[in-house]
Amino acid sequence: MDQTLPRIHDNFPFLQRKDIELLFSISELRKVQSGDVLLKEGDVNSNVHLVLSGLLRSYVINSSGDEKTVLISKENMRAASLNSFLHKRPSEITIEAIEPSTILIINSNLFQQAIISNENLALLEKQGMRSYLIDATERLHLLTVLSPEERFIRFRDEHPDLIQRVPQMYLASYLGVTTVSLSRIKSRIAKQG
Repeated sequence: MDQTLPRIHDNFPFLQRKDIELLFSISELRKVQSGDVLLKEGDVNSNVHLVLSGLLRSYVINSSGDEKTVLISKENMRAASLNSFLHKRPSEITIEAIEPSTILIINSNLFQQAIISNENLALLEKQGMRSYLIDATERLHLLTVLSPEERFIRFRDEHPDLIQRVPQMYLASYLGVTTVSLSRIKSRIAKQG
């Protein structure tokens, strides 16, 4: 915890040492490898995964059996199946690591108890829900309003660090295009300078 505490404090400066210690007491720190599944479709989600290092992806499997990436979570982002989490239903998504990652797995039941008396952890939850809503709204805009090329440019501009880190098949799926289309889009943009 001692190595992780400064990293959490740097990214969530409103959390005091006692808040972080409480958070760790209701969480599990786990190192996972690329391909490790943290939540499987059909399981009930009772945790929130806070990415300390590495990358996670959340995906669904459509009626054709194709995986569709719906969220890419990098450092200081959270991943959870909110519908499952809030309604105690089987998850519709799978969450897996796409590179070696260090994850803080927060027990949601214990966290809900802790925020009753801890304002800073309540603020952490509020910030997490706000981030989730912003991401969902931006994702909806990305897929319904922007062209595939505009989607790629927006993603590249907002997440330049992820262009090389996210495998192309997952990036293409997230952008709603095939890997061939993504290659063509990248080629066209490179030629335009």
